[in-house]
Amino acid sequence: MDLENRELSPQNTEKLVQFQELSGIDDLDKCMEILERHNWDVETAIHDHLGLDPREMAQPVREMPVFPLQNGQPTVHRPLPQSPPRTQPVDSVIQRIMTYFFNPFLDDNTGLFPLPNQRPDGFTGWLFFLSSLPLRVVMVTFYHLTRFVFRIIRPENRPAVTDPTGNVISFIQEYNETFGDQHPTFYAGTYSQVLNEAKKDLKFLLAYLHCKDHQDTNKFCRQTLCNPQVIEFINSNCLMWACSVNSLEGYRVSQALRENTYPFLAIIVQREFRMTVVGRIEGFIEPDALVQRLRTTISDNEAFLVAARADREERSFNQALRLEQDEAYLESLRADQEKEEKKRRDRLLEEERLREIREMELAEERKKEEMIRRKQEAVNLIPPEPAADESGICRILIRLPRGQKLERRFHRTIHTLKDLYYFILAHPDSPYQFEMATSFPKRTLPWQPDMDTYPTLAEVGLGASEALLVLDLDA
Repeated sequence: MDLENRELSPQNTEKLVQFQELSGIDDLDKCMEILERHNWDVETAIHDHLGLDPREMAQPVREMPVFPLQNGQPTVHRPLPQSPPRTQPVDSVIQRIMTYFFNPFLDDNTGLFPLPNQRPDGFTGWLFFLSSLPLRVVMVTFYHLTRFVFRIIRPENRPAVTDPTGNVISFIQEYNETFGDQHPTFYAGTYSQVLNEAKKDLKFLLAYLHCKDHQDTNKFCRQTLCNPQVIEFINSNCLMWACSVNSLEGYRVSQALRENTYPFLAIIVQREFRMTVVGRIEGFIEPDALVQRLRTTISDNEAFLVAARADREERSFNQALRLEQDEAYLESLRADQEKEEKKRRDRLLEEERLREIREMELAEERKKEEMIRRKQEAVNLIPPEPAADESGICRILIRLPRGQKLERRFHRTIHTLKDLYYFILAHPDSPYQFEMATSFPKRTLPWQPDMDTYPTLAEVGLGASEALLVLDLDA
């Protein structure tokens, strides 16, 4: 029977490895023949091979954990965890009773109902089991309640990573003191930091978990990691992070990577926007084989970094283009805003100018209305013209700004400049604001509309015949 010519499922392969470890048989064909004879039941095959009676076993043989496959190949040479020690056969009646009552608290089963391989034997066994069931219920309930209370009062102490950077730096110092400083450059930071660094720089990350108690660790560090070819290749192609699993930071990373033996190397790279383990190297490996494994893994996964770089360059280009477009848009928007602001200022200035013009026009209209009202009032304020033969008469010839001529007689001693002013103001062609002046010699008559007392014509020096000019003050 040739093992290489037969295809086994992953479950049967793991069962074959378990049976070989437990039985100590080196011939895989013989192990497969025994398992096939017992329908691949590891427990039954072990009992039959060792000549044991299952009923005499205080604890059944526990199934070994099934490990996942590595790169599609079964982990035949992977060291398996040690199986738990078997309980010694029970000899005395007292030992049987104590084991029967207290085994439920030492195993995962509650003990209230028997497992298939722990069923009572015969009528006496079932009678004893049923009669003791109430007591077992009380004891199991009391045990779990007590355990729950103690967990509340004294919670389980779990170590926390308080100084992960210190753990890594301490390991590097200890490694240099033990094996020298001829090794690949170790990243002096936490595992999270080196992951971010590798993701930011789009580089491969080589994580090394160091276990000083493993038999292959010293050989690996002195022969493989210090090899110049290994150092040059690692430093040129990837970042390397290392830590001891005896430290809290190393233990935390160990729980995440789930290594099976030491020395352990994990090759990590960004794959589909997340950091992914793409290669695992477990156990001692020669320098040339290590370089070849790393080169093959990097070559197989380089396409992911190329795609990530292209995607990052495209995003950077799009971002720069979008930034330029945003700047151009903002510049155009700023120019439009300045134009709108200029238009708004011009519009406000024009509105202010029009408002001032309207105010001036309104003021002028009010002024005209006021002067028209005063002209109408002046008609009623003109004194009667004296007769031509009366004494003290002054004949005045008045010339308006537009060339019209007025003539009228006034009393030199009775009429005042106010009477002369109203006579000129009442004429439709007279200006609204004016001064009166003699023609020769030319002098302005002392007239103000708000004077307290108004001088007579004689007092201002007008004779029996005068010629006056009306001067428009608004011209």
